[in-house]
Amino acid sequence: MQRVTAVLSQARDLVCRRPYHLALGSLACGLGCSTVASDLRAVAGAAALVALASLRAAPIGLLCASLFLAGGIAGGQRLHSIDGPGHALRSESRLAGRAILLEKPRPTRFGSQALVRVATGRGRGARLLARGERGVRWPTGAEVGAELALDGRVRRPRSRRGERFDYGAYLRRRGVAAELWVTSIRATGRRRGGVAGALDAMRGRAERALSAGLTPRKAALVRGMVLGQDELIDEATRDDWRAAGLAHLLAVSGQNVMLLAALAVPLLAAARLPTWTRAAAVAALIALYVPLAGAGPSLQRAGVMGAASLAAMGLARPASRWYALLLAACVTLALNPRAGVDPGWQLSFAAVAGILLLTPGLRRALSRALPRPAAEGVAVTVAATLATAPLLAYHFGSVPLVGLPANVLALPLVAPVMWLGMIRVALGQLIPASPAAEPLASAIGSVAGAVNDLAGIALAPLVAALAALARAFADLPGGQLALPALTPALVAGAYVAMAVLVLAAARLTRGAEPTLQAAAAAWRRRPRGHRVSAVCALSGAGALLLASAFTSPSPPRALTVSFLDIGQGDATLIQDGAGASALFDGGPPEARVYRRLRAVGVSRLDLVVSTHQSRDHQGGLHEVLQRIPTRLVVENGYGTTDPDYRRLIAEANARGVQRIAARGGETLRVGRLTIQILGPPSRALGEPPPEDPNPIGVAAIVSEGSFDLWLSADAESDAILHYPLRKVEAMKVSHHGSRDPGLPQVLRRLRPQVAAIEVGAHNGYGHPTPETLAALKAAVPHVYRTDRDGTVTLTVDDDRMSVDTHR
Repeated sequence: MQRVTAVLSQARDLVCRRPYHLALGSLACGLGCSTVASDLRAVAGAAALVALASLRAAPIGLLCASLFLAGGIAGGQRLHSIDGPGHALRSESRLAGRAILLEKPRPTRFGSQALVRVATGRGRGARLLARGERGVRWPTGAEVGAELALDGRVRRPRSRRGERFDYGAYLRRRGVAAELWVTSIRATGRRRGGVAGALDAMRGRAERALSAGLTPRKAALVRGMVLGQDELIDEATRDDWRAAGLAHLLAVSGQNVMLLAALAVPLLAAARLPTWTRAAAVAALIALYVPLAGAGPSLQRAGVMGAASLAAMGLARPASRWYALLLAACVTLALNPRAGVDPGWQLSFAAVAGILLLTPGLRRALSRALPRPAAEGVAVTVAATLATAPLLAYHFGSVPLVGLPANVLALPLVAPVMWLGMIRVALGQLIPASPAAEPLASAIGSVAGAVNDLAGIALAPLVAALAALARAFADLPGGQLALPALTPALVAGAYVAMAVLVLAAARLTRGAEPTLQAAAAAWRRRPRGHRVSAVCALSGAGALLLASAFTSPSPPRALTVSFLDIGQGDATLIQDGAGASALFDGGPPEARVYRRLRAVGVSRLDLVVSTHQSRDHQGGLHEVLQRIPTRLVVENGYGTTDPDYRRLIAEANARGVQRIAARGGETLRVGRLTIQILGPPSRALGEPPPEDPNPIGVAAIVSEGSFDLWLSADAESDAILHYPLRKVEAMKVSHHGSRDPGLPQVLRRLRPQVAAIEVGAHNGYGHPTPETLAALKAAVPHVYRTDRDGTVTLTVDDDRMSVDTHR
């Protein structure tokens, strides 16, 4: 009982010492809870009042309860103002009028999309996600702030409770009222004016300055890191940075604001400006940079915290970082009360809280072995990584194990990239947009352009190094720790466990402080050469340990066929057991099939077969050719003019990969494998490509010893029954298990023991169909499907077949 009384007394003293912190926290909680029913707010407010009153802090309790309820009411009003304009838009109604483009259009899997704000007529002021299918073209050079004439149909996504990703809730968090499926888009030639228009013009000059002299890929990365514009970053690159734990660098965050201040403060100090002038100037820069870079929740949080710290510096008062964090929570939630459930908001605040709590102790521990700047950087990285790990697992189902070393190695590169990028943004405001500028402006612009070019020369290798680092860590097998779906209770439990471990470590460290100090003193007395040698040896041992942990597995020693789980698409890998391997198709590009190949020990490919022109078959082969040495490509474009397929052929030619066209009747040998190509039939000279490429997909029998495997891409019975079929041991079911009336006849001729269906879960085509499943069940003893079983691996050793599933 005495122990409980002591804890309550300490809590009461803390409340009395930090009344402003508690008041801000209560207001933030009220704003965040405004998205739930008002009666719950009342109950929570009353509970807070009772709890605080029990600590003998009734006046503070009354104030906090009042602020909590006031926050709930204010948040409700703010939500009404956000949602109000969209109430006039009914689902499935037609909308035609003018709108302002709020972000640059970005490609999607089946078209493109961009955020717009309705400027005229019904729903004026509502934010909509304008989506265009592949036939709809956005105006050339559509820039943020441009006025567009849109015509389309409104659709409101329904919230689906219980699903991992609620798309309707996601749109509401962004303040989006509905989707607009547009049928026509036209630029009116006008732009928005006022402060927003001025920021648009500044942003345009910044974009041009950042991109000058860089390749499109590097320019896209720099614009993402400095301005938060990631729409031009291709999905493969984005996925690499995500897998390496570096995705936060492509979205502007508090780190950008910190680096901006770190760049500006010394320059202003060198000008011998008074402290309050320096603080005001840096605050003005932050106030300009935040909206220029998109004003996302993380950037808003950093801007508010930076402004609070600068205000304390200008007034010569001690700054409280916890007070600044709570103030930032209040401001961001006042702007959008739904921001609290956004993963980016949660990760941003968790990272800062972790840095505030863990960095001092980590810095003290690391400073014994590292220089102070390095110790500071590593401590901040470790603290942020640990603090965000449970939330990453909750929202994304995995944690990048390589994230910590990747971020530590990226530390020396990030700051120079950001500073050079910010310098280019500033210089871009001095470069005249028109060559017919007045002489003085032209002279200033020429100097700014020359300096900008020099900054670009320095920037290019740094960005290339960061991209190479992300790619290297993303390619490490086992770099992602997949976790089962976590509940909020488990996330809370994880943070409690982390807190207990941190407190225990701190207590042990305090007890061992004399010993640690003596060891540090003894270390410093050692000759410099001995210390350097010891650090190098430890670093080498750590590198070897890391390399061994993430080393790719060796290729299998027996014939192995892998029906890869890559979603709605085809990718089949055959390894002969002696080091040779062949890949039939690469699935869609977002499946990143090359990583699946790396994970099973493929370091080179002897054969790649592109069975026919189809995105879900050839899309992933681009990256395969880019990242895995390939000896031979068998292509079956069959005269297609599809630009993506022609690009695949061009990539093979550019890399010197031998290329042949698929021809029925040809036999290839790859290691121990014999590949007999049965189709397609030869294409007549001048024959146009077919409208449906599925029937002319490559059909082949892959053999090793007495084992035969039937592969037929998307070709179905109407095409393959004309081929000389024979008994096989295993087969891939054609066209993801689509309806095929002739399948029973095909199965009678093939008589396989194992059949695998490569199909995506919850696909929109109804694959595999009940008729196909019934036919397979009647004729094949063992049927597998990747949507339920994951990757299906068939191993043949001493003429014995065994099957493993990986789900």
